[in-house]
Amino acid sequence: MAWQRISDTDRQVLHDEVAGLPSEQPNDDIESRLFDLTALRLQLALIEADTGDFERHRKRVVELAGLLEEKSNVPAVKEQLGLRAAVQEAQWWEGTNLELLEDLRLRLRGLVRLLERKERTVIYTNFQDEVRDIRDEDVVPMPKMTGAQYEKKVREYLKNHQDHLVIHRLRTNQPLTETDLEGLEQTLSEIGDEDGPRLLNDLLERNGAPSLAWFVRSLVGMDRSAAQEAFAEFLNDRSLSPDQIRFVEMIVDQLTARGVMPPEALYEPPFTRLHHAGPDELFTGKEDVVEAVFQQIETIHEGIQTRAG
Repeated sequence: MAWQRISDTDRQVLHDEVAGLPSEQPNDDIESRLFDLTALRLQLALIEADTGDFERHRKRVVELAGLLEEKSNVPAVKEQLGLRAAVQEAQWWEGTNLELLEDLRLRLRGLVRLLERKERTVIYTNFQDEVRDIRDEDVVPMPKMTGAQYEKKVREYLKNHQDHLVIHRLRTNQPLTETDLEGLEQTLSEIGDEDGPRLLNDLLERNGAPSLAWFVRSLVGMDRSAAQEAFAEFLNDRSLSPDQIRFVEMIVDQLTARGVMPPEALYEPPFTRLHHAGPDELFTGKEDVVEAVFQQIETIHEGIQTRAG
């Protein structure tokens, strides 16, 4: 009979098209299942009143919610905007219960897989604990705010308080006093409550900022009028060619958007679109102008290079 002599091709067709059982369902991705595990441990910690375990797993959820901010253009992530924002606030956790945690699990479990693997700084573990003996230990205080939460709050504060005296001075390229810098440092530290000084220091280190003033200006940018005033000598120089004037205008554009600009950026796009060899060739015969431009950039950065205190 034909069924007793199955060819390799027929066997492959049976394997691919027939062999699967009707009850088979595709498995969830590992990220969703690991998030389920974290949610379960949160629920267990809540039931057992284990504040240490609860705080550890809570921080993992908050970290993931913060990372999802960068995926807000994805419709599924956008739908959970309210929940993602809420879980990053301490108030949401103060009155949480098992039902809320289960709702959290169901609504976020399918989103964590959208994160790039390099973004997943959260580490899941599933080790079997071995209890050897029991001894009393001092309780290790857990931070109330993660670095990602703190950075988000700082960025929001700076965005919404550009009329703050010190921030305004930074934007308009006015000199800052030591008192100005110390006041700004205190204001941003207070955003992180008792962990503020440590969180602020970590934030500056993560962003490679040489000072707080540098970091703040890099976020709020420079006022365009202030940047134009700083380079007015070149913008009004009628001896410069249109491309040379455009080069100076691009410096103003960059400072307006970014607040700070290392001199080596003048040898990179978008500046090299005017001349591939950079300002030295673009300003051939006007070496004094190039030197003055570099000096002006250095002058703009003076006063924001050193940390307060």
